[in-house]
Amino acid sequence: MKTLPSSLAFADLARLGAGLRRREFTAVELAEFYLDRLRRYGPRLHAVVTLTPELAMDQARRADRELAAGHDRGPLHGIPWGAKDLLDTAGIRTTWGAPPFADRVPKSNATVVARLEAAGAVLVAKLAMIELAGGGNYNVASASLTGAALNPWNPKRWTGGSSSGPGAAVAAGLVGFAIGSETWGSIVNPSTWCGIAGLRPTYGRVSRAGAMALSWTMDKLGPMARYAADLGPILAAIAGPDERDATALDAEFSFTAASSPRLDGIRIGYFPLASLPAASPIRPLYPAALRQLKRLGATLISTRLPDFPYGPTATTILYAEGSAAFAPLIASPDLQKLADPTQIAGLYAGTRMCAVDYLRATQLRCSAQQRMEEFFQRHQLDALLHAGSRWLPPLAGIPFDQQPPAQPAHKAKTAPDAADLRNVYELSGAGNLLGLPAVAFNIGFDARHKLPLGLELAARPLQEALLLRIAMAYQRTTPWHRRHPDLTAI
Repeated sequence: MKTLPSSLAFADLARLGAGLRRREFTAVELAEFYLDRLRRYGPRLHAVVTLTPELAMDQARRADRELAAGHDRGPLHGIPWGAKDLLDTAGIRTTWGAPPFADRVPKSNATVVARLEAAGAVLVAKLAMIELAGGGNYNVASASLTGAALNPWNPKRWTGGSSSGPGAAVAAGLVGFAIGSETWGSIVNPSTWCGIAGLRPTYGRVSRAGAMALSWTMDKLGPMARYAADLGPILAAIAGPDERDATALDAEFSFTAASSPRLDGIRIGYFPLASLPAASPIRPLYPAALRQLKRLGATLISTRLPDFPYGPTATTILYAEGSAAFAPLIASPDLQKLADPTQIAGLYAGTRMCAVDYLRATQLRCSAQQRMEEFFQRHQLDALLHAGSRWLPPLAGIPFDQQPPAQPAHKAKTAPDAADLRNVYELSGAGNLLGLPAVAFNIGFDARHKLPLGLELAARPLQEALLLRIAMAYQRTTPWHRRHPDLTAI
């Protein structure tokens, strides 16, 4: 195997694509390079469920033939990628991260998998996840078929869930990019904790055909990559209508990067510093990030979300739909095979939910969607920003409810307002409940633990291009996304 420079492990799509087209390396050599890294580091990080070397070599050889013949499928042609293990892959096991489904082998590809194959991407691995994407809630990082996914920046800590394997694999340079899923924070959370960029698309922007269903009205599939600039080409390849998914929107995506990082004319709402708990490690970084966006020309407006029970409403819908989706499992003795007893109890609890509560929650969601649109219009906001990393990632071997208390990172001059605290905690629930797109990206590192911390930007439906423009402008003028973990100690 040709020895490729180790820097390629952390290269962006543009660099990898340019190398393939200049014939610095072939798609086969690039696939072998990432497969070698997956074999070396994937098991140590608990990031991989199944390697796909035979499929990868077939796809890579085809990419080499096509590129040599002048048939260029676009920016993903020949690029190795990894799929969260809830995306069906024909003839390759898809476990949903759960012991009861450890031997499940689908017969056909998920639409996203098929579209990435059509774009010339090379599938090298199925990546780890929290079992059933955390459908019954969970209390341990090891609630997974493969154990607790470990953070490449500090393997004593977790990556975040439920797209835990994609977070670890992208950050560690084991794949060129990954596809994760989000129902409530599962792309944004591991992206901020692993120091990568993640995009939660608008609900319905990407077909979910062939993906495990947790919540039919909240599930979303989206890209995770090392750089915000990589997210656009990936979304362009997987977005659009699909006859296999009636909820898929007839709204394809295209994106052209702006020539300048200036953000003049863009209005961003943000939650004030006082909204963050005194012990939040991102407090020292948050004001600098706001100043940087302002230097780029954005107008920043301190604001609060419209008062609404986003979290309880989203929880009601998630638990009801999740228990319905997994009804056959709940009725089976196999339920007891799940790794986390909390999940078992949560799935049972969902079956006891009243239909009236579920229907009321769906009515509340309609009201919340209208109020959120009025909120954006009233304040003339283009995007809404908050601290995605309010806390450091938990220690991987300790239940979440037994973690050591966080030490204050900042001596607050005034106590946070209860409404401000609620805003910070509920934006993720609001965004997922209402199907809003969001992008997460790194804004620096915790000084004590050297762990990455990030922001989340949300916007109106179908405004992914705007979110990417802001995230790319920030990354073009800051260095944080160019840092990568040292894997020598793993």
